[in-house]
Amino acid sequence: MNPRSRLALPCFCLLTVLGVHSLCARDVTVRTNAQLTIALARAQAGDVVILTKGEWRDADIVASKGGRLGSPVVLRAEVPGETILTGGSSLEINAPYVTVDGLFFHAGSVTKQAVVLFNSHHGVVKNTAIVDYNPPAFDTGYYWVFFNGDSNSLDRCYFKGKNNLQPLIGNAIEESRHHSVTRCYFKNIPHAEANGREIIRVWGAGKFGPNDQDGAYFTIAENLFDRADGEGTEIVSLKSNYNKLLNNTVIATRGCLNIRRGNFNTLQGNIILGLGVEGAQGLRMSGERNLVQGNYISGCEYGIQVSTGEFIKNALSPGYKPDIKGKSGEEERIATYPQNKDVTISDNVTVDIAGADLEMGGGYKKHWPEAQLVLLPENCTVKNNRFVRPKGGDSVIGTAPDKTGPLARFIFRQNTYLGNVLVGGKNAFAPAASGVRFQSLPSGWTEARERAALKPLSAKEVGPAWVITLRDAGKFSMESLFDSGDAKVGQKKPKKTSNLL
Repeated sequence: MNPRSRLALPCFCLLTVLGVHSLCARDVTVRTNAQLTIALARAQAGDVVILTKGEWRDADIVASKGGRLGSPVVLRAEVPGETILTGGSSLEINAPYVTVDGLFFHAGSVTKQAVVLFNSHHGVVKNTAIVDYNPPAFDTGYYWVFFNGDSNSLDRCYFKGKNNLQPLIGNAIEESRHHSVTRCYFKNIPHAEANGREIIRVWGAGKFGPNDQDGAYFTIAENLFDRADGEGTEIVSLKSNYNKLLNNTVIATRGCLNIRRGNFNTLQGNIILGLGVEGAQGLRMSGERNLVQGNYISGCEYGIQVSTGEFIKNALSPGYKPDIKGKSGEEERIATYPQNKDVTISDNVTVDIAGADLEMGGGYKKHWPEAQLVLLPENCTVKNNRFVRPKGGDSVIGTAPDKTGPLARFIFRQNTYLGNVLVGGKNAFAPAASGVRFQSLPSGWTEARERAALKPLSAKEVGPAWVITLRDAGKFSMESLFDSGDAKVGQKKPKKTSNLL
């Protein structure tokens, strides 16, 4: 008999000067959905609920009793990866300090908001996989993971094959802060040209209120995005303030890492290896006081694009159609793209980019006059970047403001350019001229030498340990390159390339 079972031993307590500490934490092994429901309803701090290995169909897992700091309620697989949840199975964490470990959601679907839903604080889901968990119809939308609450984390998880509407990971606009996604592996997400299929979309303060001083404080760090196309436009979309996108690796994936709107965000240490795949892009940004530093981008359609912002105070022409958003009764005009102000872009490297390595003022006057994208970047600092073009061409481009008609009113503060090196390329933007110097491509140059000091993440370093073990043993065939189902628009296979990892 399990020595920690509630049925085996009475509950003892230890009285100390600090209070009462329960010693009756227990392991409870469950074999049916009914047993699981009862165990979770009775769980106390320190309890471990163990799901036996095998198939679990239509398991509605609701953790309604939580633990405390240092003594969470734990829900784990008996053998990581061998507790297989399918059918309509889902997970909902409605109490604080709950840790979920080692589950495998496979080939099911849900009729709710998300497969995994955080509704409290200090919840952890780790070493868990969601694979091909899709509805019959593309238009049936749901997230695979959604964050409410505060300070929840997703660590060393694996995601493959999402082919329906809605982002793979999302969060609530209000009262949702300090979440993290770390060391996860996003693999083979098929492409479909439908807006709202980002791999990760971060909402929060700053999405509707450009002057909001709060933020989502979301951290996305040390993840691998491997042919994770989704919508093909944005891989990660930050739409709030105070978020961090750190040390992630992107391989052969359509789309970009984008500060779509928001202030005080950080994009640092990310490695993007486009490998020449159609639609692979670099970094894009809008907003104020954002930091873009120490990123490496190669083989993409563009490197770094600093977008033009939208003027919304009044109509510059009769054709203007403002975007009205916000909470009911508090609607206001919202810039589709906020102006870039006081942004720092430093110490980045771009290599073998098809378009420009750096574009200042991307999208200027796009859709004019229905949209008023006329606010060029101002007071930004671009310094110590290295742009390498083995085939030559324009490295730095930008847009001069239109000074005619209603646009004559706009005067922009100058941007600062310092210490940028153009290797093999040309500067095609006069304001940047004083801050660039030119070098010829060194004899015998290769990209491998260019990034010799970099360490892109590999499949052996991210995701659950049990997935890595199965893959190494040749027992994870579901991961084969493009077996992830048909999205609304079929995925085009990238050109075969040598393995640069």
